[in-house]
Amino acid sequence: MTAVRRTWSQLGGQLGLGCIGVGIVLIGLGWNGAAGVDFTQGQIPYLLSGGALGLGLIITGATLIIVQNGRRDRVLLEGQLRELNQAVGRLANALGSGVLAAGNGHATAGTAGEPHVVLGASSYHRPDCRLAEGKDLPVAPVAVAEAEGLTPCRICRPDVLETVAPAGR
Repeated sequence: MTAVRRTWSQLGGQLGLGCIGVGIVLIGLGWNGAAGVDFTQGQIPYLLSGGALGLGLIITGATLIIVQNGRRDRVLLEGQLRELNQAVGRLANALGSGVLAAGNGHATAGTAGEPHVVLGASSYHRPDCRLAEGKDLPVAPVAVAEAEGLTPCRICRPDVLETVAPAGR
């Protein structure tokens, strides 16, 4: 299904280039036909049919390319906006729970007896997880991570952290 969408998304640009190419060929054929006739009344039909149709195809092709580029730019902007909304939501959750992420991945504020986990893009991790190591990711209580819809990491198993080691850093 993704391959079909990708093909359709590229079709506008390819079709636009094809229209421009056919338009240039029609203009060339019209001028060549007009060059073979030595009187003006015989040249006008060639110039009008080849020139007008060719120019129309060139304008149509350019319009298709411009629309295709606009669609591609819109998809990129929507993806960036989605990421920004997620980041703002995480920041609001972190501020709401009294937890801020420090550069070293430790919690700087929060409730003392509650375990804290590192929030990833789609899952949450233990602070010592190798997938979260060296990344500047926010730290929050497990309840906040689950409220955001994040799943526990399958490697470090932070859901076990909640029951085994309730004291966070």
